[in-house]
Formats: sequence, structure tokens, C-alpha cells
Amino acid sequence: MEMELKWLAMVLVVLSLGAGLCDGCLEEERFALFQLKPFFEFIDYKFQDLDYGSRPEKESSSNCCEWERVECNPISGRVTHLFLNYSSNMKRDWYLNASLFLPFEKLQNLSLSGNFITGCIANQGFERLSSKLDKLENLDLSDNHFNNSILASLSELSSLKSLNLAKKEFTRSNPTNGIEMLSKLNNLETLDLSFNHLGNKILSQLDGFASLKSLCLKDCGLKGTLDIQESNNNWMNLKELYLEGNEIKSLGSLFHEKEGMKFNKLEVLSLSWNLFNNSVFSSLVELSNLKLLDLSFNKLKGAIYTKDLNALRNLEELILSGNEVNGFIPSQGLRLMNLKHLVLSGNGFNNSILSSLATLPNLKTL
Repeated sequence: MEMELKWLAMVLVVLSLGAGLCDGCLEEERFALFQLKPFFEFIDYKFQDLDYGSRPEKESSSNCCEWERVECNPISGRVTHLFLNYSSNMKRDWYLNASLFLPFEKLQNLSLSGNFITGCIANQGFERLSSKLDKLENLDLSDNHFNNSILASLSELSSLKSLNLAKKEFTRSNPTNGIEMLSKLNNLETLDLSFNHLGNKILSQLDGFASLKSLCLKDCGLKGTLDIQESNNNWMNLKELYLEGNEIKSLGSLFHEKEGMKFNKLEVLSLSWNLFNNSVFSSLVELSNLKLLDLSFNKLKGAIYTKDLNALRNLEELILSGNEVNGFIPSQGLRLMNLKHLVLSGNGFNNSILSSLATLPNLKTL
């Protein structure tokens, strides 16, 4: 009898979990998905057909949890991920009603990239989501037409860990006055501001971002010397910094602990497509934990002195392609014991380079 009661209890639990489920997803969330369809026409279409430019193919399943653009928790059936990037049928700028996402209370990942969104309807912005969507960690708003007026509402999403604001229309306004607001996001670990013309002052505007681990400032109009006069300890947790596609000539005191910021944990530094010359290596000697350094397509020329380069003792990947480097001094001075991947294509090396490479015991790809 006791065993039968246990089985009955288990059946009741299963039935209670399934209550409200319709074709594999919660009925109210399924309804909410179709409420979004007038704005995101391809919400129930497959990704790959759009990627290759062919005619979109509609999902065959009536179970919205099986749709390619929707991901659900396998036990509860609640929607956890919505991949609505490049899914709008709008041919011109439009305003989003963010309240349409309120039914998805377990949502963790929301991608709205490339949908011609220019802002939110008055009083229906992203701040409306802060009370119910407390699981939302990843938000991708890249390649839309927002200006900096969106930043105040985003600053209310305290659960965010990753925010992608790349390729916006921030040039229409003065974005750096608003980006400071995002420092309220105490859990934010990844911030992408790429392809916005922000200029050098963006660095000081990011002073308060204490939790950042990855910062992407690709093609942001940074120029000349990135010199920081006052010490900033707020970036001590930064592990990845992407500065490619700018016109930076010098890092100044950026990476010197006594004068600039402390980057004790930095592991990835991308400086490709800038204007650095050979002196850049002396600016990097403090980065003893660096694992990847990309200096491709800069103004490196002639022989590189290995003393400063060898200070990066934990380096595992070094990319120097697309420069005018012709050797290392001394020729057998490379002591990067952990280096596994080295890219030297598009330079001016001759056979003498081989003796320099012979001192790299763990090199796997060249």
C-alpha cells in the first residue's frame, strides 16, 4: 500500500509539471511567441535557410520547444533561450514593445541582433523586464539602430552577465555620457561596444565596470596614445581585451601597474589592424599571465628584440602576420616555453628564422 501511495505521488508530480503544457511548451509562452510573430516573422523558421540566402523554411513541428530559434528547459518546458536575430520582416526602423517578453520568466538568453529596431515604445522599454526576468543573463542587441537613449533602461537589468551593443547608431548622439549608466550592472562580465565611434574617452567612461572579464572595442575610433593618468583598479578581473581595427599607435602607461590600470588577470589581448611599431612590446611586459597576443597587420618592422617578448612567459599563441618583421634579436633568444601556436605569415623572413624557432619546445602549429 505504501509503495502504491509513492507511485501515486510521483504521478501527481509529473501531472502538475505538465499542467499548462501545450505541444511541449507552456501554453502561455506559446501564445506569447505568436504575439511576437508580427514583429519577428521568422520566429518559427529555421536559421540555416536564412544564412544561405535561400527561401526560409518554416518549422514542421507544432512543439515550439523544437524550433531552432527557441530553446526550452527539458523538464519544465519553460523557454530559456530566444534566438530572434535577423528575424524581423520590417523594412524600416521600428519601436519595440519589450513587455512582449514578460511571459518568458525563465529566459536566460535573448538575441535581437539585426532587426532594424530603433528604440522602445514609451514606458515599454527593457526596464519593464527587470522585475520578472531575473534569470536573463545574455542580451544581444547588436546591429540595430538604437541611440544612447536605450542605455538607461538597460541599466535596470541587474541579472545581465553579457551585453552586446556592437554596430549601433551611437554616432547620432554622444554615447559616452550614457554608457556610464551601465556600470550599475554589477554582474556584467562581457561587454561588446564594437563598431561604434566612441573615441579614446570611452576608456574613462568604463572606470566603474568592476566585474568585467571581457571587453570588446573593435573599430571604435580609438587613436594615438591610450594614456591613462589615474590608477584604475576596477579592471583587475579583465581577462580579454579586444582593440583591433582602430588607429592606436601607443599604449602609453595603460599596462604599467604603477601608473595605469592593473591587468593582473589579462589572458587575451588583440591589437590587430592598428599602428603599433616594435616599441609596443616594452608596453606589455607587465602582462605575465597573457596567453594570446595578436599584433597582426600593424607597423612592426625589421628585427624584434626578444627580451620584452620573453617576459610574456605564459604566452601560448602569438600572431604577427601582415607586418614587415624579418627576424629576432638575438636569433636564438626566443624563450617562450609555453608557446603552442605561432603565425608569422606575410612578413619578410628568410631561412635564418629557423634557428629562432628551434628554441620553442612546445610549438604545435606554425
